[in-house]
Amino acid sequence: MIECGLATDEAHSNTRASELIRASVNRARAAISKHNAEMGETRRKKRIAGCVPPLTECYISSKVPSSTENLLSEYTVILTTLLECKVDILLAETLSTSREALAILRALSGIHNMGGHQIPPLWISFTIHDDGPIKLRSNESLETTCQCVIQEADSLNIPLKAVGINCSAPSAISNAVPIIAKQTEGTGIKVLAYGNCFRTSTSEWMRSCDDKKGVNTCTKKMMQAIVCPDDYDDEGYLTPESYAGYCIEWSKSGAMIIGGCCGSRPNHMACVNSAFYPSYQPTSTKLVCPI
Repeated sequence: MIECGLATDEAHSNTRASELIRASVNRARAAISKHNAEMGETRRKKRIAGCVPPLTECYISSKVPSSTENLLSEYTVILTTLLECKVDILLAETLSTSREALAILRALSGIHNMGGHQIPPLWISFTIHDDGPIKLRSNESLETTCQCVIQEADSLNIPLKAVGINCSAPSAISNAVPIIAKQTEGTGIKVLAYGNCFRTSTSEWMRSCDDKKGVNTCTKKMMQAIVCPDDYDDEGYLTPESYAGYCIEWSKSGAMIIGGCCGSRPNHMACVNSAFYPSYQPTSTKLVCPI
């Protein structure tokens, strides 16, 4: 009876997850239709990226199951639903371990081998330490992880089209992009980068959770060393101009797909657009509103 109950709960969770994914894709399509109706069709087609997220708490790699096999079932549900919704891109993001990426690749391979689904371009993005060595939050080597993921995708015939970093401090991403660019050179795989815009970094936030009294003195000194106070506004957000500067830096290092992650707002991306395309003019007064 207990086993039956557990199976029923899992089936209900899977059904609910699929419902929410479908609802999200439908809302994205509705937003595109509304924009096209109001602003007219543009030269660049708007594409929907279906998110393939961590299955456990973000950033805490120790909570990710130690075996890729234990991740396959849930990732298969997410990926199958996104494929049925015919999203344009699969975006596996904020991964803190290599085994999450490998599980996603293997789940996709299993779905493809069952037939019936065309696999769209896959983008894989990791989250790394905001300070110290350039490593995943699991302390795995970024260089080795990229090599492993690229080789696995190639062996499984999965269309891996981008590898990058997200949900990390912009300064950390600046250090990571050249490493990924070197590993993807000559593969046709693009480098992806989109960072956080909070003055409080993810690493600092995680330390403050461990420290019941708040962020310790050591952490404060460390953060003062890796951020420039002038880059942030009074609310603790990276200014749009400063974020655009980082994006230009990433581009020069090899990044070809650039966006914004936690704390980024429409005006951040408007400033990034203007930095790359000086003639760009925002078409909406809503750009100053936070996401």
